[in-house]
Amino acid sequence: IRGAYWLSSGLLLSAPRRTVGLVINHYSASSMDDDKPATWHRPELKETTKLKFLNSLTRQKDEFIPCNGRRVAWYSCGPTVYDAAHMGHARSFITCDILRRVLIGYFHYDVLYVMNITDVDDKIIAGARRQYLLSWYQGQFNEKRISAEKVLSDIDESVLGFEAKCASEKDAAKKNMLQGIIDVVKKCRAVGDVSEIMAAAASPLSQWLDIKHGAELTDHSIFSALSSRWEADFHQDMEALNVMVPDVLTRVSEYVPEVIGYVMRIIDNGFA
Repeated sequence: IRGAYWLSSGLLLSAPRRTVGLVINHYSASSMDDDKPATWHRPELKETTKLKFLNSLTRQKDEFIPCNGRRVAWYSCGPTVYDAAHMGHARSFITCDILRRVLIGYFHYDVLYVMNITDVDDKIIAGARRQYLLSWYQGQFNEKRISAEKVLSDIDESVLGFEAKCASEKDAAKKNMLQGIIDVVKKCRAVGDVSEIMAAAASPLSQWLDIKHGAELTDHSIFSALSSRWEADFHQDMEALNVMVPDVLTRVSEYVPEVIGYVMRIIDNGFA
């Protein structure tokens, strides 16, 4: 039967364009007898497998053609390291890893994979300030530099601000989250000791402290400590998921002058 592959299991498959790691017997209809040599009708290879990507410029799938032969330079946006990675992050980096492995292992491109870590960001700055101030405040209480009455008064004031934020929140999920924190704080306020109340009120209290004292913090090590911690955590997650390590890893904090220069060029060209 022309154009078909007979497998030892008796399964009949259409002839693929490429077959890898599969031993087959290909017979013509007139050569099925065991005592006669088989005649093989070679399938025609009409075209090689092509790789296409969605081109954001043309808004269509275009054939991928590297600028420098088999050399492919790939820049990928990495995480903004202000908190733990979640399933959405995992999906993104696993997708890139699969594409990278296809480029290298199947198409045999020489891929230089560069990934950036965003370690300077509003969320990082705010999170680092709040974490530092909350730790400092807890230390002040533990060393008896502020009284329990003062702590409870500050917590009550911070919760008022949180309640106002909750009342104005339009997103239902965020609103429920904020209300849940408020409810836990009030429950602890009624029955718990000061340390337990302070732990429950960590979110509203840290935001309140940031409003009061955040502008006073200028030590950059406060911010780098937070980003370094979550960057290390991210790399551990990627290792656990068997995601390949980048060839080059960069950080925004290492290229601030270049970022400023690039933004100025965008402004000068009238695009910002």
